[in-house]
Amino acid sequence: MNKIASKPFAHTFLSQFVLIQKLLPFSDDEIKNIDTELAEYEQVFLNPDIEKNLISRNELLASFAISKAENSTLTLQEAQNVYNLLLTNEEYTFISDKLKRKEKLTQKDYDKLEFYNIAKTFRSLNEAPFSIDTIMADDILRLHQSLSLGLDVFEKYLLDFTVYKSGKFRDNDAIRVGSYIPAPFEDIDKGVEELLSYLKTNKTITGVAIFHTGLYALHPFNNGNKRVCRMLEHIFLRDLGLNQKNLYSTSYYYHKQKTRYYKYLLYSLERRNLNHFVSFVQEALVLSMIGVLKLSLSAKRNEFLSNQTDDEQVRLALKPLIKRRELQFKNLFVAARSKMARQTFVNQLQKATDENIVLKREAGRTTYYSLNFNAPEEEALSGWLTFAKKKLSYIPDDIKLL
Repeated sequence: MNKIASKPFAHTFLSQFVLIQKLLPFSDDEIKNIDTELAEYEQVFLNPDIEKNLISRNELLASFAISKAENSTLTLQEAQNVYNLLLTNEEYTFISDKLKRKEKLTQKDYDKLEFYNIAKTFRSLNEAPFSIDTIMADDILRLHQSLSLGLDVFEKYLLDFTVYKSGKFRDNDAIRVGSYIPAPFEDIDKGVEELLSYLKTNKTITGVAIFHTGLYALHPFNNGNKRVCRMLEHIFLRDLGLNQKNLYSTSYYYHKQKTRYYKYLLYSLERRNLNHFVSFVQEALVLSMIGVLKLSLSAKRNEFLSNQTDDEQVRLALKPLIKRRELQFKNLFVAARSKMARQTFVNQLQKATDENIVLKREAGRTTYYSLNFNAPEEEALSGWLTFAKKKLSYIPDDIKLL
């Protein structure tokens, strides 16, 4: 055991946890290389308007994803409406206004304020981030305070509400994560200090993933631990030089893979084995980077289609080709059949072919269609996906398909 496993932590509650470095799917250098290639691609090929939209979209979706980790009922449109307040530098006074009118607060009110706190804190941290070299336990407490500001008022309005005790470490041992029992509350201060000390001497991507897992294992707060862990992970990775344009977020990947996120997090906690969740963090990083290229490619394909035709019926028939490079006729029609009759679809597809908007390829009895458009993303995506498939046992369909 000692020959293959190491114990990153020597003293506190965390000394129970092991790591088997050679079993991780990626090395730090492999992840850095993809991020560097993404930065070089962004500099040379990414349209400034597309880049701006990606950055804004990432900030919104990362905040939305973190709120959904807490089982928020907020829709993306409702989150967008709250986010718009931040864009105009407006304060969120809806809750205080309701209280002044002596109206009852609801779950939706809570979800909106929770999201507002997340988005505001995220934006603030991206503008003035923590540094690994200088962060202290008090900074983590202030982060928790910012994320949970005003939320404890809902204790008297919502059933089964877990108070936050904003900006304070947990002072009880009543918290459980499934069957997992976190650190005794008396060990939290020393555990956080050991985690910070570890990270400062292991300023690596893997070190940040270990910090994330270790902090959640301690469960230092009464409520809001996932939010704190995800925010710190995001900021620490950027401090290491990754994601300098803020184009992607592991939090959104965690949201899309929510079942697997909890599965591997609990595996790590219950088995005292850091590998399960650290590997998932690495997966999220690499596939989030690939996701940026896919979004950029989709944006360029959409722009190409819009420039080629004003016919809304043609655009509707070809819309699936924005996300997929090539589709069989039957799969292309499946996406459109709820919006137009088969003959109408055939006519629009033939029109697009005649106008050279799409290319037609026949392979035996099967006919394939693709937009008559090429972009540098396609070659890069193909290479990155080939690399990822060699390293990972699972890649979501929306990522692995060009």
